[in-house]
Amino acid sequence: MSRINVLLERLLAPLCALLMAALTLTVLWQVASRLANRISVAMDWPVWITPSTWTEELASFLLSWTALLGAAYALRRGEHIGLDLLYKGFDARWKRIADVATRGAVALFALVMVIGGAMLVGVTLELDQRTPALGWPMGLIYGAVPLSGALMFAFAIERVYTDNAAGDMT
Repeated sequence: MSRINVLLERLLAPLCALLMAALTLTVLWQVASRLANRISVAMDWPVWITPSTWTEELASFLLSWTALLGAAYALRRGEHIGLDLLYKGFDARWKRIADVATRGAVALFALVMVIGGAMLVGVTLELDQRTPALGWPMGLIYGAVPLSGALMFAFAIERVYTDNAAGDMT
């Protein structure tokens, strides 16, 4: 399981970077096309560039995918935000209990993401729901939910087992 998760982590890093770059370029094009349009209208020039109609939709989809896959990546690397005010005061035994409970809760939530997300993807594909501007299947967009849930589940379960085996759950 650990080897697979290492491979998934190595794939997630460039994928998240690629999604973030695509998001940046999409928003840049959206702003540039609006600015070019406003300048041409203000200068009473022929309108060569119209504001882009698809970039806002694509940017929101890219943001969703980036956030969900980035959350899975952060979970794998142990870089999520945490409140450790109480945790720091625990002795080693209570820290182990808190770690197992926290990772178990994360795994349970991730499992809900997988099941609920898969159902959502299935329904939207069955109903052939499409995005308004791009015409893409909504199941493709919603696919980030079960995918990131599956990754989070695998990463959380791995941490429970590896930390328990090592006896160190920090």
